Amino acid sequence: MFNILFFFTEALLPRFAEPIPNVTVTVGRDALLACVVDNLRGFKVAWVRVDTQTILSIHHNVITQNPRVTLSYNDHRSWYLHIKNVQEADRGWYMCQVNTDPMRSRQGYLQVVVPPSIVDKETSTDMVVRESANVTLVCKAIGYPEPYVMWRREDGDDINYNGEVGQSNINTIYSSNFSYFLY
Repeated sequence: MFNILFFFTEALLPRFAEPIPNVTVTVGRDALLACVVDNLRGFKVAWVRVDTQTILSIHHNVITQNPRVTLSYNDHRSWYLHIKNVQEADRGWYMCQVNTDPMRSRQGYLQVVVPPSIVDKETSTDMVVRESANVTLVCKAIGYPEPYVMWRREDGDDINYNGEVGQSNINTIYSSNFSYFLY
């Protein structure tokens, strides 16, 4: 009898129809996190920023004072958290929770990508050196994930040093023109 009652009660409780997908968005763009709950009935849905435990919304109301965060919903089933003009600080886990006892929840991760760019003030400019002389070339790049800087000759050929072809730990340069690229 207890098992039948438990399964009957469990069938009446809200359940998440699908996982909250992780979302990747470029800084400055808008993000949308979706939470789909079946059989919500009189229970309420809330969105929470996990790392700060900040309550963003409760049911139909946006709680946060952040004007970039809005909420939409439809059919008393789908709850959407909108974050406009996403910033790096928005990166992290977001939780959709239902106020059952015990609480039910699902989490999704918002990944914020920052396109690579070269920091001109910290990057070498044109240099003239004697053949076989040592030279230090610096290319400072920022972005997220951290950019990979690759040195290439201007004509696209691989860099040849000491009879070997390579792209790092260049010790000696012989009369060549080079450019850098971000990947």
